[in-house]
Amino acid sequence: MIFNDLREFIDCMRARGDLQEINGADWNLEIGAITYVSSVLAKRPPCILFDQIKDYPPGFRVLTTVRNNRTAGRLIYGVDEQLDDDEAVQLWRERLKQYAPLPPVELPSGPVMQNKMSGDDVDLLKMPWVRWHEHDGGRYMCGTSVVMRDPESAYINLGSYRFKLVDRSRIVVHIGSGHNGDVIRKKYWSKGKSCPVAIVLGQDPAVFIVAGSNIAWGTPEYDFIGWMRGAPVQVTRGVYTDLPIPRSAEVVLEGEMLPPTAGSEIEGPFGEASGYYGGGARPSAITKIHTILYRDNPIIMGDPPLIVEGSGQNVLYSRSIDVREELEGLGIPGIKGINHKYSRTIISLQQSYPGHAMRAALGSMGGGAGGYHGKMVIVVDDDIDPHNLEEVLWALATRCDPGKSIDICRGTWSYGIDPALSPEKRGAGDYTSSVAFFNGCKPFHRMNGVSPAPKISDETRKVYDAKWGKKLYS
Repeated sequence: MIFNDLREFIDCMRARGDLQEINGADWNLEIGAITYVSSVLAKRPPCILFDQIKDYPPGFRVLTTVRNNRTAGRLIYGVDEQLDDDEAVQLWRERLKQYAPLPPVELPSGPVMQNKMSGDDVDLLKMPWVRWHEHDGGRYMCGTSVVMRDPESAYINLGSYRFKLVDRSRIVVHIGSGHNGDVIRKKYWSKGKSCPVAIVLGQDPAVFIVAGSNIAWGTPEYDFIGWMRGAPVQVTRGVYTDLPIPRSAEVVLEGEMLPPTAGSEIEGPFGEASGYYGGGARPSAITKIHTILYRDNPIIMGDPPLIVEGSGQNVLYSRSIDVREELEGLGIPGIKGINHKYSRTIISLQQSYPGHAMRAALGSMGGGAGGYHGKMVIVVDDDIDPHNLEEVLWALATRCDPGKSIDICRGTWSYGIDPALSPEKRGAGDYTSSVAFFNGCKPFHRMNGVSPAPKISDETRKVYDAKWGKKLYS
């Protein structure tokens, strides 16, 4: 669906029964705790809209759980809600083959210009910054879409990074080494210049989702978003940076990422996507905010990292599709499904020759999607749903011979927030680790000799679901 702004998306979720509205929550831990509990325990986690937040006037709101809501994911990507995970992924993969860039349309102004703070009037505390986790080092914005311009090619990049509040006009950011935003800012810094930046805090969810995805360097995210949603993104120029910003954004912070020589502040610790405080607290270059643009009654997007499995919440915007493309690009046949999450990859494979499973496992570590801080690769037969962890564990428990089916590859690519890195390795800048390969497939040389499982086929299951599903599952 085409959402012209975040408010249209919220109205859609409300109409579908996928929005929970909560008034009176505290920015200090309570919003984070409610978001976590809902995402982990709810059978179908809703989007949550917080209003009347402690210390803030009514109308200054925070929206969470967009990426963990199944309906939202399907609507943003234009995928039928009735499709299961693998069917949804396959449909999206076919759509990707038809990608045709649709550039943004620039307009002279927009709703984001309704209010402005600049210069000495800038006060970041006017916006509800949230302390998400109990041991976080401060208050964070972590549902951002960050606009930057490459100084050499003028390429406009959108990324999604977390920012910690320092004071009224200063923040610090965590950008992983090698990410596009890191590459761009270091080009400015190498010339002794500050890097202009526009930080969008609330927007059409398609902008946010694509900003946090794994799109190749040089592919303008705005062009991709336009194609994805079937209509160009409408942008306007920032008043301080002259960067193109979504004209219907809720809040945009404009400023500059100062070079490290201009000073630093501590960033972190913060609850990471790995489920740990792996990165600790480190000095980070300062981002100075010079202008705040915002709509009346603004809505901030909050996206704290959460360990959530099942329901297909993240399947379309995980790197699973990228891993599959890389494997098929290597000419590895028989790939039936991929579930890539939390530094592990699960591959469902129709074996066709000896060594096929190991070739797929090794291949998944050779690209930029599966190889980035991967720790575990599990290969299962094509009768196992890689998104169903109970089935995966059953296959490992019954088809894996530990003495023959587990291998370890050392010296692999990791990253600074890896909680398993020793202090000595992290201090030395040695961000290498190891990967365990688990072969949970039937032995190829005697596949026909393994007892069959008394499972209902997918085709039969669909027939029974259509006939009896409402009675059985209501």
